[in-house]
Order: sequence, then structure tokens, then C-alpha cells
Amino acid sequence: MTRLTIADIRAQRERSLAQYRHAQPDYLTAEAFAKILAKLEPHLPISDAYEAEVPQKTGRWWSSQREHMQGWFSEQGATRARTTYNRLLCPTAFPWIAEALGVNPDTIQAAIAACKAEPNIRKRPRIMREHLPWELIEQLAEAHR
Repeated sequence: MTRLTIADIRAQRERSLAQYRHAQPDYLTAEAFAKILAKLEPHLPISDAYEAEVPQKTGRWWSSQREHMQGWFSEQGATRARTTYNRLLCPTAFPWIAEALGVNPDTIQAAIAACKAEPNIRKRPRIMREHLPWELIEQLAEAHR
């Protein structure tokens, strides 16, 4: 029987940790999603028109939803992109993400119409997610990797 030394055990542990650190997660991270978003068109007709109708009144620092969403998702790092998407509260971001990834324009327009019909601004992100669910966004994002 081979006896392991403390040095052998430490080396084995370091190899295991190194493999763990370099393993790819089995889900799309927010950081990886941000890299996908960075490759997409910054200005698109449907989302730009919607944003012009309902602009953010204060605290706007971005020149496009691409810049805004790339920043938002990249700040979340290794968090699941799904989690970050479901925490997103900016109704004008959802149409841009969807349009940039290639969601059917009729689906995007339906989401915008439903959102406009909701007087309670706090409910609008949920409405957008109902029309533009993460599963659809993720499927299209994978095609852009």
C-alpha cells in the first residue's frame, strides 16, 4: 500500500482546486452574456422608438441600451445571466435585448403594447419578462456565442 505524504495530499488538493477554478459553468453567466451583448447592434428601430417614447428621466449615463445592458450584466460577474435578467427593472432594456438577438418583431411589439397598457410602472418589467422570457433570450444568445 502506498503511503501519501502531506506534500502529496497538498499537491492533489491544488490540482483539484485548479481544475475547479478553470471549469466552465453549465449555465450562461452574466459576464458571458455581457460579451454576447457587446457584439450586437447598439441602435435598432423598435427598441429605439420605444425608448424615445418613454425615456429615462434621471440618471441616464449610457448612449445606447447595448452600453447600458453590457454594463449591467458585466457588473454581475459569474452570477447566472438568468438571475440577472430576472432582476432587471428597466422596461426599455428588454425590447433592445430581444430585438438585437433576433426575436420576432411582432412578439416585441406585443410586449411593448402590453407594457404601455400597464399604468403601474413597477409592474412593467414583469410584463416584459412574460412576453420575452429568459428561455427565449438564452436560446437566441447561445446562437450568438
